Amino acid sequence: MAVFVEWTLLGLLWLTAGGLALWIAGAIYFDVGHGAAFGKLLALMWLVGVVVLFLVWHPLWQPFLVFAGVAILFIGWWLSQKPRHDRDWDPSVSLLPRCVRQNDAITFENVRDFQYRSLSDFSPHYVTRTVHLANLNAVDVIFFNWGVRWMSHPVLVFDFGPDGRICMSIEVRYRKDQKYSTLRSLYRQQELIFLAAEERDVILRRTKHSPNQTAHLYRMIVPREELHAAFLDYCDMINKLYQSPRWYHGLCANCTTSYYRLPNTRIRFDWRVLLNGRLEQALYADGRIDRSLPFEDLRRLAFINEIANAAPEDGFGDHLRLELERLRHER
Repeated sequence: MAVFVEWTLLGLLWLTAGGLALWIAGAIYFDVGHGAAFGKLLALMWLVGVVVLFLVWHPLWQPFLVFAGVAILFIGWWLSQKPRHDRDWDPSVSLLPRCVRQNDAITFENVRDFQYRSLSDFSPHYVTRTVHLANLNAVDVIFFNWGVRWMSHPVLVFDFGPDGRICMSIEVRYRKDQKYSTLRSLYRQQELIFLAAEERDVILRRTKHSPNQTAHLYRMIVPREELHAAFLDYCDMINKLYQSPRWYHGLCANCTTSYYRLPNTRIRFDWRVLLNGRLEQALYADGRIDRSLPFEDLRRLAFINEIANAAPEDGFGDHLRLELERLRHER
């Protein structure tokens, strides 16, 4: 029994050391080498050095001690890196939104409202919007999927009735010419943005101008107090990011986990928060979206690509929802 425990502990130690060595290799490549060719060389030299260290140095506890010391020093340096506002940003996320509250009125600055001809050809345009909290009566969730079964991008559309709708999307604040990479997102290579935008901008950017993206829209079933609290959490986070940047992280601070970390959001211990391509089913099971239809029927009737791509610019959101309602009645 003692031998089994000893070998089990030793195996766990080797797994931990191996995983940490690989993580540091990634950090060397991305955060030291900035994804350049010499970064690959440095990462490779690190891994070779670790292997040689354990092969030639005995007794075994000594290389483990040296490895642990080096790892602690490197992690200390890595944690010392700070997110910044002064980078050469991609034009789509170059301006941060800000909101100002005066009693019931909340004014948003830098609400994105781009006119797209393609993802790389667009007319930048930002607007200032004022909404009233008393008019907040509903929220929709849109799930965008790009063909990866387990991953999607959820956004919320807050409906203020006569004040119109505002779309909130938690995203990577891309630097110029930077593309999304799941591996890169685990390192300190991307900042976080809580984007405030017109829903036509957010929807058409993906349904019309991004290849192979599908969108499904659902009305959420949320108590009024919870709805208001969630919206104010978004406002608070928008202003916090305006003052102090934060890192985006593919697991801990992404488009979904960032939402579930907001102060008034119920923490959800569910694997579908990380693999959010199945979050629709989780919301359905919880009764957070309509359950009067089987889920597959509901999802089919929530598909908006064709409707959105053909919708007029004026009254875009109203047209979208009227068409969805018409299709539902015709089923």
